Amino acid sequence: MKVLFEPSENPYSSIYISYCVDMRERHYCQAIQEITTNTGKSTTPPQAAGYKIGVQPIHSPQAAGNTTLRDLIDFGVFSKNAVRLLVSSKMTRRGPFQGVRLVQGEIHDPEAMLDRVWDIIGKPSVEVKSLLLDAGVQNRSRIMIEMPEPIMDTIVESLWKMFKRLLPLCLGVNTLGLTAASKILFSIFPEIALPVEKSQWKDLFQTVDYTDIIYLMRAEISEWEKRSQKRLNDCDPIGSFTLPVFYDAAAIIAVQA
Repeated sequence: MKVLFEPSENPYSSIYISYCVDMRERHYCQAIQEITTNTGKSTTPPQAAGYKIGVQPIHSPQAAGNTTLRDLIDFGVFSKNAVRLLVSSKMTRRGPFQGVRLVQGEIHDPEAMLDRVWDIIGKPSVEVKSLLLDAGVQNRSRIMIEMPEPIMDTIVESLWKMFKRLLPLCLGVNTLGLTAASKILFSIFPEIALPVEKSQWKDLFQTVDYTDIIYLMRAEISEWEKRSQKRLNDCDPIGSFTLPVFYDAAAIIAVQA
């Protein structure tokens, strides 16, 4: 099923795509805007690159094995983004991330789940962020389809490895962890990752291979733009969303139809 095309195979209008985005809950859209902003610039000084829970150690870029790329992503940026998205997605009420929340601007993580997540994907996240910046795409929101294919292949392979590493941590009593893993990746890479909802894995994409989903999204967006003679990101006149956000919004409506 294509989410950017009508059953007749004609591309949906840009007005319809904008409508899909507008249908998302306000707090969820706000979370996405914050994530996009936070991952586009350095926001965390070295001494504040982590958070404290009792006497837990503070994470730092050194923990990710790289000190020169701190301005791309660090634990401070990741943790705040992840909390905002997981809470907005109602994924902290039960399951492995139960109880994770922001309290007066401070992150409360009773089981230190975000620490454990960063321990296994922190270093590759910094490396992938570097590749994204080196891709030579001027408009960040369009990296998904304008990135050269060889770099795209390298990045998608890295995302797939991180996705598989995340699954054991995201596994719950009633979930395989697929949705949480995809949302964690989106909280770091809103330019290219897709936050796949639970119903979409079976009813829409019919696969658990995150690589397949990323390539499908890239191909469909490219086809939509070619046939509609428009740019998908122009559906957002403010310019605060990346291409995966539009695709995700249309996918939500497609599953509900």
